[in-house]
Amino acid sequence: MTLHDLLVELRQAPLVASVQADPGTPLDHPDALVRLAQSSIAEGVRVLRLQGIENIKAIRKATGAPVVGLLKREFTPHHVYLTSTMLDVLALISAGCEGVSLDGTRRHRPEGDSLAKMIEAIHAHGRLAVADVDTLDSAHYAKECGADMLTTALAGYTDESVMTVGPDFGVLAAAATLGLPVFAEGRYSQRWHVEAAMRIGAASVVVGGALNDPLKQTRALSPTLPPKRPVGAVDLGGTWLRFALFDPSWKLLKMDRVETPATHAVRIEWVRSRAHGLGLAAVGISSGGTIDPRTGVVVESKGTIPDHAGHGFGDLGLDIPIRALNDGLATAWGHACHPAFAARRVATLALGTGVGCGFVAEQRIWMGPHGEYPRLNDLPLAGGCTVEEALGGSSADAEGALDAAREAVRVLEGLYFPERIVLAGSVGLGRLGEALARENPKVVGSPFGENAGLYGAAALALFPPPT
Repeated sequence: MTLHDLLVELRQAPLVASVQADPGTPLDHPDALVRLAQSSIAEGVRVLRLQGIENIKAIRKATGAPVVGLLKREFTPHHVYLTSTMLDVLALISAGCEGVSLDGTRRHRPEGDSLAKMIEAIHAHGRLAVADVDTLDSAHYAKECGADMLTTALAGYTDESVMTVGPDFGVLAAAATLGLPVFAEGRYSQRWHVEAAMRIGAASVVVGGALNDPLKQTRALSPTLPPKRPVGAVDLGGTWLRFALFDPSWKLLKMDRVETPATHAVRIEWVRSRAHGLGLAAVGISSGGTIDPRTGVVVESKGTIPDHAGHGFGDLGLDIPIRALNDGLATAWGHACHPAFAARRVATLALGTGVGCGFVAEQRIWMGPHGEYPRLNDLPLAGGCTVEEALGGSSADAEGALDAAREAVRVLEGLYFPERIVLAGSVGLGRLGEALARENPKVVGSPFGENAGLYGAAALALFPPPT
């Protein structure tokens, strides 16, 4: 099969089924994999990506479909394990693979075979060389070595690449500029993933676990169960620092507070002293500022909380999961977990010392990759001030505050189309919030009352949001 022939097949059916099974799992048998491959072919798939000589031979015989084959073998301490030796290449050629997929990075191979020599051998037998890459540099290298096609299968799985949430569209877009056909591969699980990849420039999209791995699908769909031990919740604002204990059923058991200390070290020590000895399963933290959900570090802060930016919450030293988010996002997540809002598009508008905002749809918090939150607080109003200046703290009783709140609600409706807008905070639950709720049936007060921030923090601990 020539590259032109393969591309013709892929233009007719760009979805490539990766039919593989982890060793020792119930699907790890040629008969099972044959049936999976036949199921995908019955729905229009024309090209398969397969692993293992026995599996390749069985599936090729049963389906007759073109195969891009690979072998996975561990070679400690070497990290290259995808078709990493010349013997692997020759075995795949003998098995009849139209394409041979192999590690396309610059990393050392266990038997010292060079990528260029391996690709040369593939071409000598009239087969196509498909290089698995992790970065643009690897893509350049694989092209220089003579690869016919690239796949992004290694993006996020090497020391040189960073794991993304979902597919790595960035590596795909970069690789697509090199002039070689590219298989988009790695963490593709939804139709929009596939269609976006095609529009970026992929010649095809390889999907494995989402099509053919019930183990992964069961794991992905299994709900996260709350811990069996209590959790701690921290609400850190410009005025108060609060700590609360919640039981596994999300019931608030007790709460303590102190005026917000001026230094990060004092705040951490206060929280540690409250959490010590409680046997907590996790701690959730709701705080002002932009907080990276993966590191817990405060990326930036407006200065309402002193000595805040650049610090993290990992130094609590509790040896349990610590989950921290911006207070508007955390409070929004808490509302999205409440029975009244769990299946809805729900926005939260927290009006207190400052103004916080968050939005959740389909149980996912809308935020930036580093925890960036909707900056409704900085929205300029007709009078020249911002929403936060018009509504935060004592300003809420000033003339024009209700108009500012109406504008904030209008913007939320126009941007997110929420089914409910939940008001929280001392101002949001006061007269101003009551007036908004009378005017707009979508606007409701928080069912958590004045403790919405704490319930949001507890929800981070009890029901970890996807990040």
